[in-house]
Amino acid sequence: MTIARKELARFFSNKASAAVAILLPGLLIFGMWSFMGDAMSGMMAPDKDKRPVVAAVNGPASIEALAASGGVDIKDEAGLPSADDMRKRIEQGDVKAFAVFPEGFDGEIAVYDPATGDPAPQIEIYYNSADPDSRQAYLTLAALLDSFESSLSNRFDVNAGQGAFDVADERDAAGSFVVTIVPLMLLIFLFTSCMSIAAESVAGEKERGTMATMLATPIRRRDIALGKILAVTLIGLLSAASSTVGIFAGLGNLTKGEVNVNVYGMQEYLLLALVVASTALVIVMLITIVSALAKSTKEATTYLTPLMIVVMLVGILGMFGSGAQSDFWYYLIPLYNSVQCMIGIFTFDFQPLNVAVCAVANLVYTGAGIMVLQRMFDSERLMFAR
Repeated sequence: MTIARKELARFFSNKASAAVAILLPGLLIFGMWSFMGDAMSGMMAPDKDKRPVVAAVNGPASIEALAASGGVDIKDEAGLPSADDMRKRIEQGDVKAFAVFPEGFDGEIAVYDPATGDPAPQIEIYYNSADPDSRQAYLTLAALLDSFESSLSNRFDVNAGQGAFDVADERDAAGSFVVTIVPLMLLIFLFTSCMSIAAESVAGEKERGTMATMLATPIRRRDIALGKILAVTLIGLLSAASSTVGIFAGLGNLTKGEVNVNVYGMQEYLLLALVVASTALVIVMLITIVSALAKSTKEATTYLTPLMIVVMLVGILGMFGSGAQSDFWYYLIPLYNSVQCMIGIFTFDFQPLNVAVCAVANLVYTGAGIMVLQRMFDSERLMFAR
């Protein structure tokens, strides 16, 4: 506890640096996702103040009247331009889609009989899916034509009435989105928040020569290792809590209300806290061992770069797959077990036994790492290397 208090006092002595390390990750992700949500919604949303304009080749009078009442302006076109010319005109904005109707369209549909097996009159609509206004013009005109087709020979209805036909609920939508981004972000923020602090905790003291003084005191070296890991873990958990709050607070802004993250309750957040806390212990242990091998903070940071890449790859694995693994042995793999637990928690498909296996396994790995770190502290060659 003396070593832990010393490390915490050194970290919090610089209040500005401590505030940046703990609060900045959450504020940064919240601000970034809020900006991204506004930017993406602005880029992908059509201009609702403008009526879609569609250039029609052989446009029949019936469709022109239908389109006018449905909010689409039809503009007569002599012939279908080339694809390049269509793209240019859509970009210029005078028209947003091109529709080609068969000559004598009204007469053809009046005499058409599906029982003959002859192909029905074909309407072709060309648009630019990368342009929100063009895509909206296509969707609006296609919906009007579908409605017009049904009115000609309406033999049955599909999903008529006010019933709810989509069986997916808000939890399904939230889970499928959250698992693609949150486990990766949590791992990255947890690792980066611990990396500089843990590297400074051992390699920094070796570089300044204060480690030799500490080792000369009548303190067991196991206690030194435990104290440093405890202090760095507490700081890392504070930063992880800030990151988690920022992530979930910013998700609503990122999706502009399309995903309801309020579906998660106290049970999910408590389980997430358990997984994050045990994962922080493993990450701090790994970083501290690497830091003990280095002679300086700069060297420790260099050694930690490959480990950070591994952490990122493990987080990316959570973005693929059909859900959390059911076999318990997956939850014995360090870091990967944490990702699987997060997937299970966010999709409401977790098994309490697997979460318990993950937490216990992480504690066992942390204990083994502390034993290794104690052996490293007992090595005069490692501790006094300058």
